[in-house]
Amino acid sequence: MDRLLYPGAASSLSSQLIRMIDEKILAQTDTQEKYAPDLITLYVSPEKWDAWQEAIPTLNQVASEVEASWLEQGYQFRVPLRIHLAQNASLAIDAIEISTALTLPTADTSKTELQIMVPETPAEAVIPERAYFIVNGKEAVYLKKSIIKIGRRSTSDIQIEDPMVSRDHLQLRAKQGRYLLFDLSSTGGTFVNNQAVKTATLKPGDVVRIGKTLLIYNQDVPGTGSNPTMMMAPGE
Repeated sequence: MDRLLYPGAASSLSSQLIRMIDEKILAQTDTQEKYAPDLITLYVSPEKWDAWQEAIPTLNQVASEVEASWLEQGYQFRVPLRIHLAQNASLAIDAIEISTALTLPTADTSKTELQIMVPETPAEAVIPERAYFIVNGKEAVYLKKSIIKIGRRSTSDIQIEDPMVSRDHLQLRAKQGRYLLFDLSSTGGTFVNNQAVKTATLKPGDVVRIGKTLLIYNQDVPGTGSNPTMMMAPGE
């Protein structure tokens, strides 16, 4: 969880989850056996939705470890633990809400797994018009896809030949006419305007630094006639 959240948020989320599980167990007065909640829903902001989608494998592991921990302490589950992920448009960008529930005894769930709740009204992946990076002050690289992978890997949409850049360093996702940036747990980190970030919404003039490479984000005025290339070299 520390890899997904900003410092301090992971421990806060864990504390909140433990408290809510305790309350749910203590609230059971109609049964002799006490069952731990088997359904956890995490509500995140729409801006963070894509980042959490990328974190599915980690969250799946979290579900299994939480269940194993409570079983070791003698608690029981009616069905294996599940985690739901849902959007809440009223949340601040970094806010997270949690709800817990008990599944009815007749529910048929065969294994512990992360179940993704698809938003009712998913935001359309509108690609920003004539958005581009200026790489190391030299080359303009236009961004024309809804998902753009950036790194040293040869199969990256934008390959950067910088030894300080990870093979899979960061990803851009188009959403509602803007690009959202996500650091892919890179070794050296991603910086926007000299601030280390895990996620960020790019705006014209933002300077993205990965390794020794500078990527200046901008959006061109239609009709300028620029002719960008898609090959780039490390900064000199």
